[in-house]
Amino acid sequence: MEPHLIITIGRQLGAGGLGVARRLAQEFGLKVYDKELLAEVARESGLDETCFEKRDEKSSRGVLGAALQGFRSLFGVYNRAGTDTVMNEDKLFQIQSEVMRDIAAKEDCIIVGRCADYILRDNPRLVSVFISASLESRVKRIMAGEQLSEEDARRYVEQGDRKRAAYYNYYTFKKWGDSSSYDLCIDSSKLDDDIDKIVDLIKYYMKQRNIL
Repeated sequence: MEPHLIITIGRQLGAGGLGVARRLAQEFGLKVYDKELLAEVARESGLDETCFEKRDEKSSRGVLGAALQGFRSLFGVYNRAGTDTVMNEDKLFQIQSEVMRDIAAKEDCIIVGRCADYILRDNPRLVSVFISASLESRVKRIMAGEQLSEEDARRYVEQGDRKRAAYYNYYTFKKWGDSSSYDLCIDSSKLDDDIDKIVDLIKYYMKQRNIL
């Protein structure tokens, strides 16, 4: 049986990666797993979804401490029954990885972020894409979408990128945003932030690989 088609979208904050994922989903009739993936993980683990949202693709003192000191701190989370549970971040990542593999074994889909390109790297029909953009373009997008000042939007983008990079680099042993980590890297600002152009470029690449 042929492996399922999996498109993973890594992205800088404010580069429009989620918009690209949604347009690709419309084009191919696929489901996008972004926040939806957190719900799957929560169901799998029996924990409240909010505990994953709070730590989603964010480096915490635990992860940073592991890089600097060689250990992770534990944090408390609550299950649906309200009882106190202790789970470290490695376990959360493991559950998320298992859910991704299960989804990829069942259906063609698009997964946004969350180290999916690394977790599913053995799938021969995996297409890993990274969407970047100029800082100016990203700040403008965040200013409009989040109703922030330019200064606050710039800080939001820079902090978000640092958190995503720390998370990805730690769990994959690769470099977030580096071209060698992905099949295809696209600067959306060089294409006028035109989602249709970006999707056409991804489709062209997939055709050249005989995936479509």
